[in-house]
Amino acid sequence: MPRFILFIRADEDSESGKMPPQEAIEAMTKFWKELVAANVLVYGDGMHASSKSTRIVFPGNGAAPELKRGPFPVQELVAGFWILEVKDYDEALSWAQKCPVINAPQGCTLELRPFITMEDAKDSFTEEMWKEHEEGRKVLDEKLGFKGNE
Repeated sequence: MPRFILFIRADEDSESGKMPPQEAIEAMTKFWKELVAANVLVYGDGMHASSKSTRIVFPGNGAAPELKRGPFPVQELVAGFWILEVKDYDEALSWAQKCPVINAPQGCTLELRPFITMEDAKDSFTEEMWKEHEEGRKVLDEKLGFKGNE
């Protein structure tokens, strides 16, 4: 089954470390339980503010990576995410539209993105690479609780 990541974009409040009001936390908890009950949630979590993060930038051409300490511009950030495993994009979009951020005082932006599958990249792999990747993916899928491509 296809996997999707649903990002919750950061805002000034999430970057300042301010927790949402109690009713927002309760609504998100209810949504979380709905995702679990529907057996579509693989994993999800919130993120600390970017002031607690480091970007590792690889400039290319063999140059050593550059470390850049946060904070970073809020419009470039993610405050949380859910990984969903559903039958198709339309189902993932339907779940995204049920997210209880609709009442957020400053608004909220979600971003839904599909994971790349082996089928998407099949022309980039040799037969040996395909087999190794498939074996590794099975181990990871089992560890993470993914249902796999049924």
